Amino acid sequence: MAKWVFWAEEIAEKIIKRKKLHFTEQKIPEEKNWTVKSSSSLSGVLHIGRLSDIIRVEAQARALEKAGFNADFIYVTEDMDPLRKIPAGVPKEFEQYIGFPVSDVPDPKGCHKSYAEHFTSEFLEVFEKFLSIKPKVYSMRKEYKKGNFNQEILDLVKNREKVKEIIEKTQESKVGKNWSVWKPICEKCGNLQTTTITKVEGKKIHYKCQDYKFEKFTAKGCGHKGISDLKKPNGKLIWKSEWAAQWKRWKVCSEGAGKEYESRNSAFWVNAEITEKVLNFPYPEPIFYEHLIIGGTKMSASLGNVVYPADWLKVSRPETLKYLYMKRLMKTRSFEWKDVPLMELELDRVIENAEKKTGNDVEQLKNKTYSEFVKVKDRKLVPLQADYALCSFLNGFYKKEAIINKLKELNKIDSNSKDELNALNERIELSKVWLEKYAPEESRIVFSEKTSSVSEEMKEVFLEAIKVLKKTDKTEEIQQKIFEIGKTKNIPSKKLFTEFYQTLIEKKFGPKLGQLIIAIGKDKVIKKLEESVKN
Repeated sequence: MAKWVFWAEEIAEKIIKRKKLHFTEQKIPEEKNWTVKSSSSLSGVLHIGRLSDIIRVEAQARALEKAGFNADFIYVTEDMDPLRKIPAGVPKEFEQYIGFPVSDVPDPKGCHKSYAEHFTSEFLEVFEKFLSIKPKVYSMRKEYKKGNFNQEILDLVKNREKVKEIIEKTQESKVGKNWSVWKPICEKCGNLQTTTITKVEGKKIHYKCQDYKFEKFTAKGCGHKGISDLKKPNGKLIWKSEWAAQWKRWKVCSEGAGKEYESRNSAFWVNAEITEKVLNFPYPEPIFYEHLIIGGTKMSASLGNVVYPADWLKVSRPETLKYLYMKRLMKTRSFEWKDVPLMELELDRVIENAEKKTGNDVEQLKNKTYSEFVKVKDRKLVPLQADYALCSFLNGFYKKEAIINKLKELNKIDSNSKDELNALNERIELSKVWLEKYAPEESRIVFSEKTSSVSEEMKEVFLEAIKVLKKTDKTEEIQQKIFEIGKTKNIPSKKLFTEFYQTLIEKKFGPKLGQLIIAIGKDKVIKKLEESVKN
């Protein structure tokens, strides 16, 4: 019996089996509907690393559904977060909005009502292309305005001393005399980050609006002194309370979080204790995961190494990125554009092996599970014999129609079905863009028009190779026969194939020689070898 368990199914089992809260002896409440939640802040760049959370949370939702546990899938836009910096492409004058909730900042492009709405719509549009289930989307700004958090706000403010005690246990400094879980928006200037609490008086939070310094920018306070009345709150809960309130509000049973939250002093565990001890609700089973790095470095707009989801979809299948995130959670994943052919090949093997039920029990289970969980709505995964690297290579020589014919020559098309041809056309288009934009120099293969001189020994090999090419079209046979020619003449295989590559493509190495010859075209290769012999 296979022992391997997919991480999402392992977490699903924990959720289903739990009976009571962790911090108290209270029983888990009976709820008709639970949810699994993903969220993201809109104050930073929405790159493929941000996609990892929603992709993994979707997997968790599917694992629970598979286990017969009723849980909805939701995505929350953290659009009450303050604008902390000005991203690339946003005008410098937007510095005046530093500290404002991103939902209250104008759209820099002028096409939406706000900064938050613009970037949310962009993200929603692209992430649906990676999912098999469409999540229900919530805006924190709208939720606060509707009063949907009023009860949680009142409960947390009422129990501020208990919340304070939980928070202070995990940090060296005290939170201060006038500390509050509630952060008002200045009623005069509209800034969130600049309000400093001066007094807490029941349901009334007194504040003063003054400058607040972020790492690179300063949020400018207007000096106003005001009172935030929690009967009609305008502001937000601080993060070490808001997360707990979200879990209670949406009945969250599982949520994703980066590896930094695994630490017992992190905001996750602070909120976990708050939600159980103050709000009497079980904290969700966490999906802790490592972050994606680019070429060994964290993604950063300032470093110019950000990979956007839309750019990914121009060169690779959405399922390939999903597969990267389906694997072991707490292992660092590094990505570079040059890796795409290898990543595509890895997923090809999973799909093919799942279909053919190749391998032992554990391997079969892994392949079946991964091929199921990487699926995207309205897309069909088809095993392809023509791998990504080969299609990329052929793009250097031919147009799409000719590539299809060449793949038939190479026996790389199985059924010639509509599904296979659609998948193949997609692969040809994706690999063409990759070849043009991201391929390393060694992957850019072009037939050499230059006639080079070769040794007398190699001239003899070329003459023998010409005879082989005139008799067969089979790539493996061509490869083997040329290898045997070199062997009979005592030429090391590395030197033998290097001579062919330098003659045909001016490189010291390349794809399998048999494939290369058929891809270029036998007649063209024969002519080239004949010219080299005469030279």
